[in-house]
Amino acid sequence: MSAKNEKLIIAVCARPELYDTKLVMYRDRAVRKKTWCSVSEEVGLPPDQCRKRWKSLRDLYMREKRKELQRRNRPEGGPCKRWKYSAVPSFLDPFFSPREMNGNMDASSEDNMNPHVRLFEAFRRRDSLQAEPQPLPPPPPLSETELFLKSLIPMIDRLPPMRKGALKLKIHSKEADS
Repeated sequence: MSAKNEKLIIAVCARPELYDTKLVMYRDRAVRKKTWCSVSEEVGLPPDQCRKRWKSLRDLYMREKRKELQRRNRPEGGPCKRWKYSAVPSFLDPFFSPREMNGNMDASSEDNMNPHVRLFEAFRRRDSLQAEPQPLPPPPPLSETELFLKSLIPMIDRLPPMRKGALKLKIHSKEADS
């Protein structure tokens, strides 16, 4: 069984259309069905069994990654028993991000959550983290007063510090008088 699991993981690794949601082919069911057929030929299992076993292995890998992160974050650390396939599906790491636990759900209820919902959430978070930042809207146009004051800046900058201070004082006193 373990040799077939390794074959399956390696076969899926070579076919990003089965796990990379950014690819157009990922959304094409016909392409994915054909890909699962080629995986099944390579592994020696029926396509449906390959797909189910892959989902199980992928979910187990994600649970193990989450447990590993939780162990690292604990102050006591503790011994870490690793899953025997933990290094093989590491090609999935760029496509998954660990979920932050906040709210009233505990880790045990998260493990009982539908695996499809967990995968969707992981992809949604990954896409939101990698999304291109939106350009800022252009600043509003400057008023006549602002344009006039900006035109004075080069002249004021050329003044000696004493005259610059005196000019600022006169401007503030005129403002206070009005």
